[in-house]
Amino acid sequence: MKTTTKNIIYLVMVQGLIYLAPLITLPYLTRTLDVDDFAALGFAQAIVQYFILLTDYGFGITATRLIALDSSNKQAVSDVVANTLAVKLLLACLSALICLLLGISFADVRHYRMLLLACFVGVLGNALFPVWLFQGLEKMRVLAIITSLSRLLPLPFVFWLVKRPEDVVTAAVLQNIPGILAALLTYAYVQKNHLVSSAPISVSSVKAMLTEGWPVFLSNISTSFYTTINIILLKFFAGAEQVAYFAATDKLRVAAQGFIQPVASALFPRIAALGAEPQAWPEVRRLIRRGALFLLGIQLAGGLVLFCFADMIALHYLGAKFQPAAIYLKALAFLPLVIGVATIISQWRFLALGQSRILSRIYVFAGPAHALYAAYLTWKWQSTGLIASLYLTEIMITLAMMVAAKRKGMRLW
Repeated sequence: MKTTTKNIIYLVMVQGLIYLAPLITLPYLTRTLDVDDFAALGFAQAIVQYFILLTDYGFGITATRLIALDSSNKQAVSDVVANTLAVKLLLACLSALICLLLGISFADVRHYRMLLLACFVGVLGNALFPVWLFQGLEKMRVLAIITSLSRLLPLPFVFWLVKRPEDVVTAAVLQNIPGILAALLTYAYVQKNHLVSSAPISVSSVKAMLTEGWPVFLSNISTSFYTTINIILLKFFAGAEQVAYFAATDKLRVAAQGFIQPVASALFPRIAALGAEPQAWPEVRRLIRRGALFLLGIQLAGGLVLFCFADMIALHYLGAKFQPAAIYLKALAFLPLVIGVATIISQWRFLALGQSRILSRIYVFAGPAHALYAAYLTWKWQSTGLIASLYLTEIMITLAMMVAAKRKGMRLW
């Protein structure tokens, strides 16, 4: 079996476990927690997601690319690892300070301070777990094993320790602790196999990495204006019930699009490496075409399943309290298909070939624009307006990428 095919399989396993673990506990939590408590958990997680974006800083793309381009040079890989971890830990400290200031300054945030503290464990895990190292070295099997262990170990404790609505803080800790466990397992593996050596942390290297990651970070933070911000908008314009319904169904929607990132991540290092060699471009195009057919076919099938069985899923999986969430599930069913098209163009054509600045300009405009009209539409039509704004934004971004690619003379498929 080819390395790329194996990597796709392993990354599908990784992504599957990332989404399977919360899906195992989701029906238990929707029945154990009150609707208001579940909404509060979703709201706190949405706020903390911004700190995860800050600590990630786009290194999932840029550090992976740097390691993939020089994967046989142990010292070069070690330099990337040392400086990337240093920056991520500094950003985690900055995130903790900002979170503390938010809790002091805003009453709505202060009310959820214990939940925020519990969810902040996920920020530390994101800073410490070097997923990008394994992706750059194409060690997807190891990544799959570590992710499996870190995601599965906390699951029994959810059923053991979360028994009533008052245990919502415990549930938040257990949902966010896998990153810490994965980091501990990773460093044990790296030390045992001598994957990296000691490397100095250089101010110039840190500055260069921040500069290279800046366009991707801008893209990610702008993207958050039409992903993470949605629960926050519902909290302020629609109320706790709609937050709870949207948060529960959005987990299912995200799980349905879970095949997108493993396929994209598995092909990304290979496309990035081959894209640097003009004679290898026919192979690049072949990889993109096959990957696109596979990825979009899965998303279409998944969307049909969610749409046709939404009522059954809401009633029997989420529980009677969440039966009204069926309409949300139907409305969100085909959003992953649109996201899949955008991911193919952005990662395999622009980012893999070093054209990140084009993407950053698109996202820097699209993200804030979404926040503006999504806020209005949510205020006017609540969850219906919010979901409509999600489709509008994703379609506009995809069309903008196509136009930019055409102007650059880039063949998309």
